[in-house]
Amino acid sequence: MAKAIVELKGVGKSFRGSDGTPRSVLEGVDFDLHEGEIVALLGQSGSGKSTLLRIMAGLIGVDIGDVRYRGQPLYGTARGISMVFQSFALFPWLTVQQNVELGLEARGIARVEREKQAEAAIAMIGLAGFEGALPRELSGGMRQRAVIAMALSCHPSML
Repeated sequence: MAKAIVELKGVGKSFRGSDGTPRSVLEGVDFDLHEGEIVALLGQSGSGKSTLLRIMAGLIGVDIGDVRYRGQPLYGTARGISMVFQSFALFPWLTVQQNVELGLEARGIARVEREKQAEAAIAMIGLAGFEGALPRELSGGMRQRAVIAMALSCHPSML
């Protein structure tokens, strides 16, 4: 079997309600995600799907249990994991190309290489020809694909 990217063992997470009482969202979660797997999380609203994804990406910690990324304990964000949120996370004053290049620029990638990687990601998700468009000029689906291109441009091991 392929090597595990993310491993969760006995993971639990709760949040405090408006009255201050803890509300358990996840209890005793055991889960491994391996190279090459495509996994879908299904469940009712409020069942902990987004919380689980945020834990796997290192965006939030667990109350109990163990989270590992590539065999190492995960204490914060993992560089090889990209996450696409439900709302569009595009800067409205930047073009599609500029938005896609942001993460690459933050990683210190040189301009020429940034442009090349961004263009490849934009083409991969079917937005070639819209590199110069502003988010307001795109449909909702196109905006979401631009965000996916942002995530893919960094070549994540998990998206």
